[in-house]
Amino acid sequence: MTVSKNIDRRQFCKGAAAATAAFGALSLAGCAEGNLTETGEAVGSAEAFVANEKDAEWVSVPCWHNCGGRCLNKVLVKDGVVLRQKTDDTHEDSWDWPQSRGCLRGRSVQQQVFGADRLKYPMKRKHWEPLTGGDKSLRGRDEWVRISWDEALDYVAAELKNAKEKYGNRSIFYMNMANLEGVLGGVLGAFGGYADVCGTQSGGTFQYPTMPFGLVYGGLNDRYDILNADYHILWGHNAAWCAFGNPSYYLKHFKKSGVKYVFVGPEFNATASFVDAEWIPTRPGTDTALILGIAHSMITRDDNGSLIDWDFLDRCTVGFDADHMPADAKTDENFRDYVMGKYDGVEKTPEWASEICGTPVDKIHRLADILSCKNNCYFSTNGAPARNKGAENYPQAFMTLACLGGHIGKSGNACALDMNYSSFNRGPNLVQPVDGRVPWQGSIDMNPVDDVLQCGEMWNTILTGKYTYTGHHTRAKYKAPEEREIDIRVIVSDQHNFLQTQSHMSEGIEAFRKVDFVFSLAYVMKTDARYADIVLPIATRWEYNKNSFYDTMMDKENGFAHRKAVDPLFESKTDWNIAKGLCERLGVDWGKLCPDTDDQMWMNAMAKTTVMNEAGKYEPLLTIAQEDYERYNVIGTPQEGRIPLEKFLDDGVYRVKRSADDPFVHIQYKKFREDPDANPIATTASGKLEIYCQAKGDVFALINKGIDRYEDISPLPKYVEQHEGYTDSFTDWEKKVRGPYPFQMTHVHYLRRAHSDMDNLPWAREAMTNPVFINKDDAAAKGISNGDIILVRNDNGSFIRPASVSRTIMPGGILVPHGAGVRIDEESGIDKAGADNMMTSSCKETSAGLNGWNTTLVDYEKYTGNIELLPDCEWPLEIPLPDEE
Repeated sequence: MTVSKNIDRRQFCKGAAAATAAFGALSLAGCAEGNLTETGEAVGSAEAFVANEKDAEWVSVPCWHNCGGRCLNKVLVKDGVVLRQKTDDTHEDSWDWPQSRGCLRGRSVQQQVFGADRLKYPMKRKHWEPLTGGDKSLRGRDEWVRISWDEALDYVAAELKNAKEKYGNRSIFYMNMANLEGVLGGVLGAFGGYADVCGTQSGGTFQYPTMPFGLVYGGLNDRYDILNADYHILWGHNAAWCAFGNPSYYLKHFKKSGVKYVFVGPEFNATASFVDAEWIPTRPGTDTALILGIAHSMITRDDNGSLIDWDFLDRCTVGFDADHMPADAKTDENFRDYVMGKYDGVEKTPEWASEICGTPVDKIHRLADILSCKNNCYFSTNGAPARNKGAENYPQAFMTLACLGGHIGKSGNACALDMNYSSFNRGPNLVQPVDGRVPWQGSIDMNPVDDVLQCGEMWNTILTGKYTYTGHHTRAKYKAPEEREIDIRVIVSDQHNFLQTQSHMSEGIEAFRKVDFVFSLAYVMKTDARYADIVLPIATRWEYNKNSFYDTMMDKENGFAHRKAVDPLFESKTDWNIAKGLCERLGVDWGKLCPDTDDQMWMNAMAKTTVMNEAGKYEPLLTIAQEDYERYNVIGTPQEGRIPLEKFLDDGVYRVKRSADDPFVHIQYKKFREDPDANPIATTASGKLEIYCQAKGDVFALINKGIDRYEDISPLPKYVEQHEGYTDSFTDWEKKVRGPYPFQMTHVHYLRRAHSDMDNLPWAREAMTNPVFINKDDAAAKGISNGDIILVRNDNGSFIRPASVSRTIMPGGILVPHGAGVRIDEESGIDKAGADNMMTSSCKETSAGLNGWNTTLVDYEKYTGNIELLPDCEWPLEIPLPDEE
């Protein structure tokens, strides 16, 4: 039998085989007892450590988590043991040739791989019973029993067969978002299919159809061109926490070179402070209203082109006024007349906008002046403003604002979504990776079942058996709404951690406890695994050669190499081996599904990786000899490239060395701006940037048919009133009578973790304390001081956390770090970790597929209950152990 035991930090350092030492981290197998004190501190001389490193080898390994950055990680390995870790030192750091240096997350990955809380062997819930589920109410709080791999895979296969036989393949819910990363999708597809899931996720409403009105996802300029900007407008960006590597380095260089910064958002965040930005505060989800107020200021205050680039509007856009309407327009409405109130009687003045968004009127006029055609302005927005209910028109409004000032297609000017690993350095990849996945990964066409649940409604779908089918938004395959009934009986959790990272977690827990069977692949006890019936321990990316979706995401100038550092620990298996074992039990031909080995796919990806030459043509990056193929026991054709394979693997990264006058400097839309008739935009009906876009309006009309609140998403970027937004915080908006939940909660990607990954790492927990951030005046009114424990609550759930009190948060706002692993006190139902999705709700009243996390109303007060809240770094690690251990 297995019980869930917890050990404190002193026990962890004494009894586990992983510890922190003065000269780096020692692995589970490599930590000599004589070199550590009871608390894990190193003893002995530096010479002893140097001697221990004789004949050790540096191995480049992935920092594989979806943090938003892509950096170099290397570990020193001897006899299958990792001794310590470092980041990029392959060359001198410079602006033309920057290193790819890791942040505190990347430098802590060794605690993820070798942590005492690694899952060691397959387990089942103590009170689980085959075919019936046993006592399903105990999911999330039951004890665990160790089982063999054969038992585990037999159980899983039997449950899948049972669900298929009794209820059909659509009763199996695979939580992996169009099979983007997971391995089991191909197995389940070959088994007859599964119910899929989709949502807008990171990009928010930018993942709706932006191409029809001309805005390219990530269509921005090269980092060398940003140096020509007068102003860099960061709209919702917080790269210093979200993607701390090269994007933050670029920002520092831009600032040093004279670029001025403006930050627009509900909080003055770390990035804004980093570049000493001018802060334009705006409430969460009210960005479109702010943009309309700025547009009104520019239109009414312009004096013969003092603010507006009329030539650009005339030549390069349609829909601004009645004289420039697209040929396919189904209405006679234009943007200028809408802003001036012609259609609804509401003039979108700065005063009108200020009441909604909270931005002072003088700040709105100030931003209009900054964004005038007289300045070179580089607009970059993160996805946060688009991850709101009512944000459907934000991407088009954002583009329209740039069009007014002519900030598109010329040096120092650009406008688009700019997120994560390639922020502030856009354009064609100079190193072009080709990942080594099998064809069915990333494909929805391999799934015979067409059911697609929506992320914002999936828990409700499982509980009620009903949902609205509108196609697969992840692949832009939209359908008219179709009401369907579905009976989900099995939940499969692969690479993701949906119960933790998707909306309405309390409803999600109910859904997990309703179905007949849940199984999860995990290397630590993530939330999906904790609420599962069977957990299968998987190897981390340091334990086998794998090229996958996230490993290929990178800055445009570099490509990363990685290879296996150590063998899979304990009884963990690679996800490929787990998939193969299931195939054998489900009657699926694994050899047909996946004809290559892990190593072969890894080598295929490297062999196909290319690099751009100065003529703009791609050529092989790597020279690979026959002996290279033989060394790794794979096959392939020898080739000539820019660098030898072994150098690439040893360095861990290849980065193109740049210069200001090289041919790779990219300006998006440059040719289009110079001659729009000769270089039309291929994705728009008019060939121009569409301020009025009929195709966009038609898509929203299709997927929202029958949803009263959102059915009429205009072809224009009109203001859409939020559900659960600022105005809904009042029971009487006109009289300004506050409702029970007067505070707007928004989220921030936190430097301590990558979404929910890495939240268990002791180093990161000690460095980043995970408070909630509240406004100083709001706190004073409630008698709350910095460091006080507060209870945050609404109808969806509640949590307690220390308060960080400052003036960097707008009044009426509360900022919650995203991804904390939920820890519910079962007696009170209160979460102690500050899991943001305990508070978020489903997205019924919004456009189909939209994830509206940043639209949440809450209240908070000083906590007076009896739950003890220790600092996170003192929390016991969650380690399921058998009695004999």
